[in-house]
Amino acid sequence: MSTAPMHATRTLSDNVYRWLRDQIVLGKLGPNEPLVEAAIAEKLQVSRTPIRESMQRLAADGLIVSHRRRWIVRQHDRDEIVAIYEVRMALESFAARFACQRATDAELAAIEGLCASWTGGTGGTGGFDFVVFNDRFHSLIVDAAHNPRLARTIEQNHLYFFNSQVAEHYAAKDVQTSQDEHVALVASLLERDGDRAAEISRRHAEDALKLILERMF
Repeated sequence: MSTAPMHATRTLSDNVYRWLRDQIVLGKLGPNEPLVEAAIAEKLQVSRTPIRESMQRLAADGLIVSHRRRWIVRQHDRDEIVAIYEVRMALESFAARFACQRATDAELAAIEGLCASWTGGTGGTGGFDFVVFNDRFHSLIVDAAHNPRLARTIEQNHLYFFNSQVAEHYAAKDVQTSQDEHVALVASLLERDGDRAAEISRRHAEDALKLILERMF
């Protein structure tokens, strides 16, 4: 586990939680790996109290589970991943529809600009870069929907290791297909075509699920 500087404006518990969450989401702590309080406390130079608080939050996020009186990183099975992505299909399609209705011109310009900024197109490391880019792109659309409760629920459904783990399996054609869908989604947003934006967004999440199932199972 690598360390990262603690954010000065957050509480200690928040810092520990976000650090541990990032370790799990980015795959630095793998499925079924134990979380040892003493080792984490020593690495982060904190007491065990914020670590215990963070563990409870991570458990509520569905990222860790209690096993034989210790916390381990949760291993999601195929059916759980399908269920998570089915929820994403529904929620992200609504977010795209709401963005068509509620986004400001400045927000649409930012979405369009970010989409146009992608110049990659390869698998491997480029695949991981694209996953990061993809998350930023969709976050802008969710923000433009102007529904904080919806945004929080969608964010929670992105906090799973397999979203980053699949990056190593991305081929150039997978990246290009996904980016083509981004371009089409931007066009529908600019036209404020809610039906088309919702359908493209739903299909985009469905295609991501297919890729995960094909490459990881």
